[in-house]
Amino acid sequence: MRKANPSISIIIPTFNGVRCLKKNLDSIKALNNLDEIELVIVDNMSTDSTVNTVKSYENDVNIKLIENSINEGFAGACNLGVRNSKGEFVFITNQDVLFPPDFFEKLIQIYKNFKKSPEIVISPALVFETGKIHYFGAKNHFLGFSYTPEVGEELPKNKIIKTTQRFSGGTLFIKKDFFLKMGGFYKKYFMYYEDTDLSLKILRNGYKIYTTNDPFLIHQKKFQTLNEFQYYFLERNRFIVVIRNISDIHKLLPIIIVVELILLFHSFFIRRFWLRLKIYLWIIFNIKHLKSIREKSKKEATLLPYQKLSKTLDPILLGNLQRIKVFKKLLNILNRFLKIV
Repeated sequence: MRKANPSISIIIPTFNGVRCLKKNLDSIKALNNLDEIELVIVDNMSTDSTVNTVKSYENDVNIKLIENSINEGFAGACNLGVRNSKGEFVFITNQDVLFPPDFFEKLIQIYKNFKKSPEIVISPALVFETGKIHYFGAKNHFLGFSYTPEVGEELPKNKIIKTTQRFSGGTLFIKKDFFLKMGGFYKKYFMYYEDTDLSLKILRNGYKIYTTNDPFLIHQKKFQTLNEFQYYFLERNRFIVVIRNISDIHKLLPIIIVVELILLFHSFFIRRFWLRLKIYLWIIFNIKHLKSIREKSKKEATLLPYQKLSKTLDPILLGNLQRIKVFKKLLNILNRFLKIV
């Protein structure tokens, strides 16, 4: 059932995803416009039966399977998948999402209604299996933090289409040519914040990002605390985001130092103190490289003034410590301070 010129290519990086892939592929198989869909799966050296599970659907879905010889992470696998896709549009997502049958019909209609002369990006909502919000638009803070304020809340019943400062890497609808024009994901992130970085680059170039709650995707995962591996890449990559996208960093240095001292204090309580020191050492040892990527990024597009981004840090960033009054008070004090800079 291969089609020479599919209109949409779904790009999914996989890694040991056998636990959730069957439901994912079943939902793709049930799409209303399956004859217009190409599924490009890039496997990052899975050691379970992921590849065999994908191959078992080759008679039902137009699948192109790319088996990587190295683990390129989310960013590298997505870039490879897009380059090898045939669709006019690509939809980048995760191995553990579920599609409603009319997902792309609704998405194409939104694109037609909102696309004028400049290109646009659409990032539909992601909800947990409980129906609570995982992603429904996000804020980018000038210190590099990016988050969905409504995480854990109910998805609104009335249809909403709104602009946002960041798309989610798990739900990105974009023209293939536009994705490539923007340079794709920055591979050095490996995982996390590649979507924030590309979102800021899109905004820096004067384009818009939309999100909507109709259609939305279901994410087969539970809200959980970060492990050490996730914490390291989230916090390290936050610094790269600032260096690559935010102007006037020298003016922010006093604020950055104050916030990092607070986060160092915070890391002690969540048992991540030594991991945080490791992040700071990585920055010190890579300072020349960080300067070079900043200069390269400046040439690609004007950096964003920090005043255009959020100045409020959400309590969700405290994790489990948001229940403790003293940390809430400290965050309130910090937010009052950040609003005046």
